[in-house]
Amino acid sequence: MVTYGLSFNGGRLLFQLFLGLTAHRAAAYTIAPQDLVRADRAYATATTSEFTAPHWVFLPVISRGPVVPTFGYGVQVNGAGTASANIGHIKTLGFGWTKFQIPWKDFEPNPGDFRWDGLDPVMNAYSAGGVKILLSVVKAPDWARPPNDNRSVDGPPADYATLANFLRELCLRYQGQVQAIEVWNEQNLFYEGGGKAMPPSNYVAMLSVAYQAIKSVDPSIVVVSGAPTPTGANDGTMFIDDVVYLQQMYAAGLKGKCDAIGAHASGYNNPPDARLGYTDPAEPTYKSHRSFFFRETLEAYRNVMVSNGDADRKVWATEFGWASATNPPPGYEYAGNNTLNEQAQYTVMAYQIAKAWDWVGAMILWNLDYGVTNPDTELAYWSLLRPDPVPAYTALAAMPK
Repeated sequence: MVTYGLSFNGGRLLFQLFLGLTAHRAAAYTIAPQDLVRADRAYATATTSEFTAPHWVFLPVISRGPVVPTFGYGVQVNGAGTASANIGHIKTLGFGWTKFQIPWKDFEPNPGDFRWDGLDPVMNAYSAGGVKILLSVVKAPDWARPPNDNRSVDGPPADYATLANFLRELCLRYQGQVQAIEVWNEQNLFYEGGGKAMPPSNYVAMLSVAYQAIKSVDPSIVVVSGAPTPTGANDGTMFIDDVVYLQQMYAAGLKGKCDAIGAHASGYNNPPDARLGYTDPAEPTYKSHRSFFFRETLEAYRNVMVSNGDADRKVWATEFGWASATNPPPGYEYAGNNTLNEQAQYTVMAYQIAKAWDWVGAMILWNLDYGVTNPDTELAYWSLLRPDPVPAYTALAAMPK
């Protein structure tokens, strides 16, 4: 997910990551459909950076705080939207969680220059409204990044101590208001990794430092590992298959470095209970890979966790959903296959399926209000408000919790 400061206008613009297999939402630009099948050549000479070795920070060992044991209903909001209105909608839906992103580069543009004024009223409103907050902390400022990485995309810091310091300041300022923090986002893609996918070992090293920093301030905050995104392809450099990436994270020592495992599980034009092998003659595309299926993605993550002795950890779906649109542009064809009523049916079913599993924590739907704040963009295809409530809104409000 892409956000910029408190405009939170960030992106679900689809970016076809694999050779004719899947689509994913990209950051600040769109790649033409005719170029998608040439991704291996298009980025072969792209400017990338060599990730510097982690700068280790030695912090006291902090005992893990309590992990939220129950299933949670949530929805992502646009931080620039009207908080009071959004809180009312969240309450009407019967949800208890919301999520939005914290682009680090916007809140510490210079070392030690923390600018919280725009965030204070947002945090205060949701907290006072009784809504639990999941923050997704992303996008290092230029001053913290490696000197030679690709500045046309976002990326992680060179020295993980700088992220640890930011997280401590964030947690101190909003102590008691933040219930969970997701450390980074879709780091298996080049546009979140500084020009190439962040190596899993580097990410785990960064997560470990971030975990200690957060827990040193508030052990009760649930630390969620940054969710990789289903890519359907794996070139090992620009993008890495999400299940492969998760396995590599465990191989690099992920266990014990977080309280929950982040996942992004979209269903494209497939029902949430469908598995790979499901066919629909009327909608034959987006069926050829596991990454097109909501259930397959979450179950694959669970299998990796169990195989690595981490069965007591929960999966948090920090993004999931189905798009619905009339005459969508290239790259979003699957959104044209989903009627608004199907979007409602699939979303309700997804919550019901996940709640029946005892290994899923919070489920954060993408999204509530981008159809209001960004009505003429692809972001609105997933929105529950466009600007009036769509059938999924009504169905979720009526769904037993």
